[in-house]
Amino acid sequence: MKALLVPALVLSLSPLSAAQPPLRIGLDTQAVEWIVSLEGGGQVCDRAGKRLFSLAPEEKLRIWWDSRGVSDATTEYRIQVGRPLDASEAQALMKRLRSLGEAPDQVKVPDAETWRVVTGHFPEVREAEPVLQKLQDLGFDELWVASEQRPGSPRKGRALYAITDRYERRPLPQAGVWLKPAGELTSLQGKGRYRGKMEILPNAQGRLTVVNTLDLETYLRGVVPKEMGAWEFPALEALKAQAVAARTYAVANRGKRAADGFDMGDTVSDQVYGGRDGEQALTDRAIQETEGLFATYGGKPIQALFMANCGGHTTDVAHVFGGNAPYLRAASCYPERPLTLPFASGLPITPEIQQPWLTWELLRLASAGLPPGWLAGERLARPATLAELAQPVRLLQQRLALDLSPLAGQGHLFLALARAFGFQRLVEGQERPQDAAYFLPASLPQDRLLAAFLTRRGVVPAAAWAAEEPITLRQALQVLGRLWLELEPFTPNEGSLLLDGQVRRKRGGPEPLPLATTLLLAEEGPDGSLRLLPKADIQVGDRLKWITSEAGPAQVLVRRLDPDGAAWDRYNPTAHWRVEYSESELLANVSRRIKVPGIRELKADYNEEGRVLDLTLVDTRGAAHRVRGMHIRGLLGLKDNVFRWLTVGHGAKRHWIFYGRGWGHGLGMCQTGAYGMALEGTPFQQILQHYYPGMNLQRVD
Repeated sequence: MKALLVPALVLSLSPLSAAQPPLRIGLDTQAVEWIVSLEGGGQVCDRAGKRLFSLAPEEKLRIWWDSRGVSDATTEYRIQVGRPLDASEAQALMKRLRSLGEAPDQVKVPDAETWRVVTGHFPEVREAEPVLQKLQDLGFDELWVASEQRPGSPRKGRALYAITDRYERRPLPQAGVWLKPAGELTSLQGKGRYRGKMEILPNAQGRLTVVNTLDLETYLRGVVPKEMGAWEFPALEALKAQAVAARTYAVANRGKRAADGFDMGDTVSDQVYGGRDGEQALTDRAIQETEGLFATYGGKPIQALFMANCGGHTTDVAHVFGGNAPYLRAASCYPERPLTLPFASGLPITPEIQQPWLTWELLRLASAGLPPGWLAGERLARPATLAELAQPVRLLQQRLALDLSPLAGQGHLFLALARAFGFQRLVEGQERPQDAAYFLPASLPQDRLLAAFLTRRGVVPAAAWAAEEPITLRQALQVLGRLWLELEPFTPNEGSLLLDGQVRRKRGGPEPLPLATTLLLAEEGPDGSLRLLPKADIQVGDRLKWITSEAGPAQVLVRRLDPDGAAWDRYNPTAHWRVEYSESELLANVSRRIKVPGIRELKADYNEEGRVLDLTLVDTRGAAHRVRGMHIRGLLGLKDNVFRWLTVGHGAKRHWIFYGRGWGHGLGMCQTGAYGMALEGTPFQQILQHYYPGMNLQRVD
């Protein structure tokens, strides 16, 4: 086991206050009505806390903003010019745009010390096209139509009402209400249950803003399981790392949405927050065991960015949001030396019996007592005989409590095997001669209905009935295994290998994996192919499948070669992906951001880890449109910037096939990678240090 280096806690508390003020979380800004209820009943008050009226337990209240059928748009469209810039560069660009007759503004990038320069105010994307064309003609090659929050002031002359279960209409203060449950929870129908203070108030766009105010640690109870749930990532050290990152992000971004009347939202734009309904026991434990811990750099909370899956390697902040945060540097998501545990077969396995045609049916028969020597390639290739098949048939008959009918030697061997298990009793009155003629060659003389049944069920391939070569032992055992499957369905046990040699099933806890002394060890490739192994060093975290004999130890153990390879972030479905677009589909994606007549080609500049840093789209007129950073995946509708592509066909029939990996912006902590590190026994302090190099941990009590 590798040595684990844990960075010391730094206890200087510079800008971090021991008394963290409550957080105001915006739950919604778009609806014009909400149906609410209060645990144990409670009070509806004005926002100063003065009681207006009471609600009984289980009573529902509809809160409705009378918008008179009209609401302002909450967003508008603006043209972003170039990548995020530092302050001096942004000022220089704005000066140039003003000289061209534009009225630009700068918008701070929330997660970096950089600014976006935007110009124009457009209610619809198409209205931005003349300005886009003008700027492009003037030599600006990196242009982007961005959706921005629209400023405004609350409208006057409208009214806020409450409608009770008895359809009584009560006027409410136009400034909004504060809901005070007698218990702990306020319920918002269609949204969930929430601890803390709940306010509902009109906003500038003629809708209702819902704000949940609560202390930092309680807020984290609804965040950590939504960002890295214990069901998907059941590793305490990874959840601790997520708790510290989420706590730090919340403090560093307090007031980020102040213009909207709260600190942060509850979506991926900030941190996903699920309230009481999101809470889980293991994530609660992670929060409690890291209470008061923050990730800092230079004595200040860091921008603790994280993403679902980094595609094998994170990147520098300069390539995404601009700026130069020293703790947001590229980090590999591969272990220097994969941590493995040794396993060995308890039976002699020679290269001659590591056959690639091995199947689960044969492995299952081996677990039931079929001698492993039967799996040798030379023996399986020999013609099958009734004499050697009699033993495994009798073994299965006993296991299934069937009549010990002898394996009769009349007719086709596959039919004899089926009759030994009584399948001939199923066909009369169900199978039809017409179906037999449909499935079978005319040369098969007897038991045609039974043969048709076996083909229809997939027990015997249709082509096998017409084969002139003798039936091999492998073919006979394969059919025998499928007959067994018909009578006793089977799914192998499955779980992940843990550091201590135990396994964890999906959504389960660790459990021991006892192995038989006569264990058969095998390996499953990404294509599903199987081969027997004399021994294997299996990487911690790999998926294992095993077959037991009744409730006993594993008789067969199969190590699955992970199709996503050896990286720490291989446990996410988006570790690798494939996306295909027709020409029209890709053009539709692009046209949401850049107005182009068509796509001639794409050109990309990559870093050493395969991440696209700079993408140039050449349109059908020959004009080049340059896109960088976060905009690349948004332009193409992809999950991440780690991708390559192929094109198939020409013109309107062309298809674009993108092969990529990862999901997110690629900055900071890879959540799936943190889980992979935790599986190897890495403590949360070292996980954080790996993804935020140079950071320190500060405790605020």
